[in-house]
Amino acid sequence: MRAFTMPVATIQYAADLLDPAANLARISTLVADAHARGARLIVFPELACTGYTEHTDLHRLAEGVDGTTVQTLQNLSRRYGVYLAAGFVEWHDGHVYNSISFTTPRGELSIYRKRHLIFWEHFYFRHGHDPLIVQTEFGRIGFAICADMMYSRVWSQYRGRIDLAIISAAWPCRTAQTSATVGWMLDPSWSLAAELPSQIARKLQINVVFSNQCGPCEVRIPQLGPTTPAAFAARSGIFDHQGRRLTEETESEGMFLGSASIPEERLTCVTLSA
Repeated sequence: MRAFTMPVATIQYAADLLDPAANLARISTLVADAHARGARLIVFPELACTGYTEHTDLHRLAEGVDGTTVQTLQNLSRRYGVYLAAGFVEWHDGHVYNSISFTTPRGELSIYRKRHLIFWEHFYFRHGHDPLIVQTEFGRIGFAICADMMYSRVWSQYRGRIDLAIISAAWPCRTAQTSATVGWMLDPSWSLAAELPSQIARKLQINVVFSNQCGPCEVRIPQLGPTTPAAFAARSGIFDHQGRRLTEETESEGMFLGSASIPEERLTCVTLSA
């Protein structure tokens, strides 16, 4: 069976908290580097443009699609001729969402809004309602953000309808400094950060591109006390349709390059870009 292959980069990234200007500058540099290394699809983590944190300033930093963040991402896609997914805080119709901006080489824009909020997120964001499927020259892409990947309903809505999934995350795990009250809930997190993308790829028979934040963070679970030190679980990667990891794995920041392969007969259903 012949397949169409698309070079992909997933970015494991420790965003600067509440500093969109610094994050966009870093994203711009990383996109240029990924493009120079051949990538045509580049994926960043959840809330890559603001950092992931429990802070009221997240609302202050929320932007519409006409704001600096999305406009910068669109310009990067046009300049380098790449597809680009990155998480940001979105202001839409009077509500704040945890969203992914997906931009194309022609500057086209699609927005996915996180549907399953956890912990403190319910106090900051409105949950999204709908799946998002974008047709591209290398197949149909579906989107999820972090906790979305735990829910079978999300993937049942995509089954048979997509060829590749993009999952952006700020998935946490326990550290030696994490309180015992919260730590037991985070114990499975490190393994799940890699197991869930692999299971999704295998069960849906699709490629999965998983981008997670890395580095230290804090976690607060309502009713279980104050915030406690933790870390993002890292484990970003690219997985093939059998769930096999195609990229190396590290706990630190990095760029992981691989390929998404789509059977050519599936490409008849998509709109080819010029």
